[in-house]
Amino acid sequence: MRKLCGALALVAALAVPAAAGPLEDGVDAYRAKEYAKAAELWRPLAEQGNAVAQYQLGTLYMEGKGVERDDATAFMWMQRAADQGDANAQYNVGASYMEGLGVQKNEAEAARWFGRAANQGMVYAQVNLGLLYASGTGVPQDNVEALKWLHLALFALPAGGARSDVSRAIVDVAAKMDYLQKEQATKRERAWKATPETK
Repeated sequence: MRKLCGALALVAALAVPAAAGPLEDGVDAYRAKEYAKAAELWRPLAEQGNAVAQYQLGTLYMEGKGVERDDATAFMWMQRAADQGDANAQYNVGASYMEGLGVQKNEAEAARWFGRAANQGMVYAQVNLGLLYASGTGVPQDNVEALKWLHLALFALPAGGARSDVSRAIVDVAAKMDYLQKEQATKRERAWKATPETK
């Protein structure tokens, strides 16, 4: 999961719109692998409450780039961004709770944070939430909810490994369900709409 978090962090770092300012200058520094400079640029913004800067700074601490790796500090910054509704940060907070990185392991809290990110349309949170419902980890076991989340994530994933893994999970979950349960999962999936959190 940590590897996935790092990959998402890089994608998010490169997705910040280009415009003049310290946030964007930090993105440029990150791209140039000048991680300490990126941290220096993002820290004041993060301290002022900028959720994007908080997420980016948390990512640097999570990866140990430009700063000493520190899971507790990474969690603190991710938590601040997550509290403001940043779906990627919410995913990382969930992953931290799931693995006990920088915070005490808590599967129910992991599920709650994955749920917040999944409800905003964050595909990897949807995958994790589906798997948690399938196994009954951190949430009551519920194959209907599991199938709903896994189906929602399936085609949003890039072709290859992750999509293949989700396909296999769908087959496994569906094998434990009757027709009416599958029908209910399909209805829930069709009724679902991404709900961005207001910041």
